[in-house]
Amino acid sequence: MDVVGSSRIHLARQYTKLYSKDHFIGITGSVGKTASVSACLAVLSTKFKTIATHPNLDPILNIPQTLLKVTPKVKKVILEMGIEHKGEMEFYLSLVRPKTIIFTTLTFVHSEFLGGLDEIIEEEGILLEQLGSDGVAILNFDDAASKKLAKKCKGEVIYYGTDYQNCTVWAGNISVKNFTTSFELNLGVERVKVNYQLLGAHQIYPALSAATLGILNNIPLTKIKIALESVEPSEHRMQVLSGPNGSIIIDDTYNSSPAAVEAAIDTLMQVPARRRVLVLGEMRELGRFSEEMHRQIGRKIFKEKIDLIYLGQGDAQTIEGELKSLGFWDERVESNLQNSQIVGKLLKNLGKGDVVLIKGSPAVRLDEVVKRIAKKI
Repeated sequence: MDVVGSSRIHLARQYTKLYSKDHFIGITGSVGKTASVSACLAVLSTKFKTIATHPNLDPILNIPQTLLKVTPKVKKVILEMGIEHKGEMEFYLSLVRPKTIIFTTLTFVHSEFLGGLDEIIEEEGILLEQLGSDGVAILNFDDAASKKLAKKCKGEVIYYGTDYQNCTVWAGNISVKNFTTSFELNLGVERVKVNYQLLGAHQIYPALSAATLGILNNIPLTKIKIALESVEPSEHRMQVLSGPNGSIIIDDTYNSSPAAVEAAIDTLMQVPARRRVLVLGEMRELGRFSEEMHRQIGRKIFKEKIDLIYLGQGDAQTIEGELKSLGFWDERVESNLQNSQIVGKLLKNLGKGDVVLIKGSPAVRLDEVVKRIAKKI
């Protein structure tokens, strides 16, 4: 850490003492954090002067930089408190202790550094354990790991999800059509239909967490609906683009983990397409779990009807091995491909009505493939 960075951290630590804990909302989880931040920012901004962490910066400096932007006019501060290494959550909490926290979904990600799922839950749970009796935890009822943490909470627990019996805010009639997602947003007997620009049934969870936060802050459901419908996809996160020869590209190259890959494949299977094409790069930072997690993706692909499959290098080839072991192997699958080879195959083989999902960890640079074949619609 350089001198400037250390100075910002020290200043942020002192600066936050000037403001009430009511100002701060902390968001954590393995997937869906950035989408939750965007949705929460849209909802809270209908009532309060609100700021949030930048979507593409390392939290180690992102959080201090955001805290230093707080002014007396700012009433709500949304902080993405994602962790990649043990000890990072304690560092964040040395800067600020949010009174309201949101958990997205807890699953295998950064396991090379954090360990298995139990260790991930323990490390993420540090944020929840610091809540006082006056704090509020907004948890995903559909995520077993998040529910497991609830018993450690000293404050109030509010659930969101798809279970109307156990969730304060829940979604029903979820539909993925025309590359958008719609659902009914429910609060008690109140109900509104939300046409959400983020693609995929899994994208309802960021929206639900934001809606729950809005209700907690006495924002009407009608205003929450309008705010959610204004949220646009972030770059490289299930972003729908125009591809070669009349094809459609779903760019999800920002990051990759087993749960995120499976959710993205589910979405690919729901959108209208002449042919469905899957481009997968390696999922990095899974450590000793990497081989099995890639095999898990192979088993997922085996269950789906995907017309063309292009796999990258490294452990992405394990997906090919799993498909072979299941008896799925023909000209539809090509593996151990360099990015330039993937570009060539897509340019040659794609036609009108084809839909391509491209996903991989940032280190494998599949975003470069997208850049060479796609453009904004």
